[in-house]
Amino acid sequence: MIDLGLLLLRAAGFLLAFTFGIQKIGWYVTAFHAGKPLSSIGLTPLIVHVGFPLPVILALWITLNESIGALLVGIGFLTRFAAASLALGMVGALYTSVRLDEDWLRAALYLIIFVGLTFTSAGKFSIDRMLKKSS
Repeated sequence: MIDLGLLLLRAAGFLLAFTFGIQKIGWYVTAFHAGKPLSSIGLTPLIVHVGFPLPVILALWITLNESIGALLVGIGFLTRFAAASLALGMVGALYTSVRLDEDWLRAALYLIIFVGLTFTSAGKFSIDRMLKKSS
């Protein structure tokens, strides 16, 4: 039953984060077609406002994190690494939400999901487990 619970946790983390990752990819595609610089679109202006360093790099990392990282968690491949990266991103999201006096509960929920998966790994219904068995 624990492995089924981990599968459900991974699926929830995937669905929640991936929807935001796809949205962010859409921002970049639209901006690319409009000829806008990366520094003026997506999360970059928000990251500048909050005062984090390397805003363009952070914005791209967050986008890849919430799309590819979420997919990796969902399929259970490199789960601990991807979940730890997503958890780190959620720490930033939580900090930003609190600092801007916005709703922080969603970021806190994602943080709990991804920290939990960092500690537990993916469970037996995962690519990680299949690769471990074959070696």
